[in-house]
Amino acid sequence: MIPELAELLKRSVEETLEDNVAVSFSGGVDSTLIAQIAKQHVQTEIFCSGIDGCPDLEYSEKAAKLMGLELQRATILPEEVLDIYGKCYKINPLDLLQVEIMVPIWKVAESAAKKGHNVVLFGAAAEELFVGYEKYFLYKEEGKDLEKLLKEDFKNLKRREINWISRICKQHGIEARFPFYNQELANFVQEIPLEDRMDDRELKKPILREAAKLLGVPDLVIKRRKHAMQYASGIHKIIMKHANQINNDYPAQ
Repeated sequence: MIPELAELLKRSVEETLEDNVAVSFSGGVDSTLIAQIAKQHVQTEIFCSGIDGCPDLEYSEKAAKLMGLELQRATILPEEVLDIYGKCYKINPLDLLQVEIMVPIWKVAESAAKKGHNVVLFGAAAEELFVGYEKYFLYKEEGKDLEKLLKEDFKNLKRREINWISRICKQHGIEARFPFYNQELANFVQEIPLEDRMDDRELKKPILREAAKLLGVPDLVIKRRKHAMQYASGIHKIIMKHANQINNDYPAQ
């Protein structure tokens, strides 16, 4: 199963490549796998966004060295977080928790555009395929039809996260592409029993990690726990300090 999955992941990434691509990079298994495959075929630059000293920048630096890639640090200054948030809200007028994850994406797209890129690859859809969110484990404990929910969440990505990210990137002349949002890959993964996909609740996404290891992703990354972008980028703490102001100025529509 794992060799077949690794081959499908490889093809899924290859189908999204141009001669020169950027990868939105966090040092986590999803983005590192994409970069690992991409760099074997085309000129690849990796961009990590966050507050200086945040976990994502720290891990990305280490992972980049292990992969022989130079990390492009799209550092966000604390004082510019609210300004970027407002720009993201104007494009995607959603609630606070949805808009805040767009802030690092805005900075990655802006930085990639300044370096002359037209395409940025993102790891969206990995969580829905490989059961990466804690909420899915809770749903299963509650007796919900998790198979159905996962398929619905994957299908809905096109009008939710994928749409939101694409709209942010478009502001910078960037086309966002999503290697994990691949129907052939999805068909294969969704046939894998849930117990195999959920075998490691602490690290999560065990079969993806096994495939990533087979594809040459460094052990440092394989063993890194899942961290949501807004937390690992350092954005969430700043946003929450201004939550009342944000909710007043930028109500969800």
